Amino acid sequence: MEPIQATIRIERGRIQSVEPMLGGVKIISEAGIDFYPDCWALPGFVDSHAHILGLGSRLRGLSLYGAESAEECVGIAIMQPITRGGWIVGMGWNQQLWTSKQYPTKYSLDIAFTDVPVYLSRADGHAAWVNSASLTIAGITAATSNPPGGEIMKDKSGNPTGILVDNAMDLVRKFIPAYTTEEQISMLRASADHCIARGITEVHDMDVASGLLPIFSQLAERAELPIRVQSYVKAQENEWMHEGLLPAVGEFFRICGLKYYADGALGSRGAALLEPYSDAPHTKGLFLISENDLYRKAKIGLEYQWDISTHAIGDAANRMVLDVYERLRKEGLADSDAILRIEHAQIVHPDDAPRFAEWNVVAAVQPVHCISDASMARERLGERCLYGYPWRTLRNSGIGLAAGSDFPIEPANPLLGIDAYVRRVPFGEEKGWYDKECLTRQEALLSYTLWAHEAAGMSYRRGILQTKFDADIVIHNANIAHCPEKEITSASVVASYTAGVIRYKNDTL
Repeated sequence: MEPIQATIRIERGRIQSVEPMLGGVKIISEAGIDFYPDCWALPGFVDSHAHILGLGSRLRGLSLYGAESAEECVGIAIMQPITRGGWIVGMGWNQQLWTSKQYPTKYSLDIAFTDVPVYLSRADGHAAWVNSASLTIAGITAATSNPPGGEIMKDKSGNPTGILVDNAMDLVRKFIPAYTTEEQISMLRASADHCIARGITEVHDMDVASGLLPIFSQLAERAELPIRVQSYVKAQENEWMHEGLLPAVGEFFRICGLKYYADGALGSRGAALLEPYSDAPHTKGLFLISENDLYRKAKIGLEYQWDISTHAIGDAANRMVLDVYERLRKEGLADSDAILRIEHAQIVHPDDAPRFAEWNVVAAVQPVHCISDASMARERLGERCLYGYPWRTLRNSGIGLAAGSDFPIEPANPLLGIDAYVRRVPFGEEKGWYDKECLTRQEALLSYTLWAHEAAGMSYRRGILQTKFDADIVIHNANIAHCPEKEITSASVVASYTAGVIRYKNDTL
């Protein structure tokens, strides 16, 4: 995958010809001629694992990303009390960034919010910090047992601390009033505009609630989506069956997959590991679904022509999902055209890495997680970091990797992901971390283009700048395949096209 300087002719949203030229990129379409001197074109970037509404919520709501203490989080909430039907709801805290690195408690929230319920989700979305008012509404007391696949953290006296992990989050979350349709539309538009300005022309939207699907469909029908959206709907509790959903095709909006969760996140010690956590020997994490249950649910989904996508972070979770996928392939329930994905694939035991290629399993990874997680991962995993975030190992097994960001958890910026792939330098550090797992720049670009489209079954018409392919194009002011490595993130998006129409132009350059 190489950026090009060329004249690209477009008709009815498809590329009609690509003619090499020196000096820049010229786009010729029904709308006229645009010339970008000294610039380079690539296929539009794909974020293969993200949460569009979540990004919109972060852009428009209470954001705690980057806060350096529990006290700072509370201060932000006081200054920006975003209420949602009488609740204060926010996201983004991460105790790993704090000096204490200790989980916060309900007491610090109770001082500021005595009667108003507060629900603040951790940066990874796998833990929530709530106050006493929220616990009371949910009926959570010292006598409340942990739900399957979740944990109500309790102090030495057995009282809830205000931290809920994974499935325990639902005990409170179900009481939070839903966004209005107008609020959802506003957030989706803000998120889509944010993406297209960063060269993202398509997003694989994960764990989508059924109520969002008609809104996406409406925006697509009105030509109000500047990006293409592939939806992977909530399926952990058979939501798609209860709502009567089926796969649906469309140019800008497509419903294509079912999303499951095998385990939680590494930061909240919810990722399911084969051996105990290095910094918490009493736990191996949490399985959020059993192997047999995942098999049964995936089997039914495949019968209805769904793609199957499963979140797996820990090495035990990845092994379990691979076991399920192997069984589905062997039994002929998932034929060669069926797409089976593992989302994250962060900790993969060396014995399991070859199985991705053997059973044709997509690894949808988020390279920025590696460089933001490094400090925390060292504590959680110890020597197992050797096989954490194993991009080169998976690539050498014979598969292409689909890249994403998991926004709003990480920034929606593919250039950060490409930099992470090729340098693997953790934030705040100077040296590569297990840099034998790095990819080349060409592989990194493929991961954000062609390989990402393969992960959704769309590579037959997207991901390459050639005749008859969709005219989804991003134009940068630098050749990011050959500029000095440290300058990758300094490149700027000059323009973005989706279906041959200019959707973003940087007028500051």
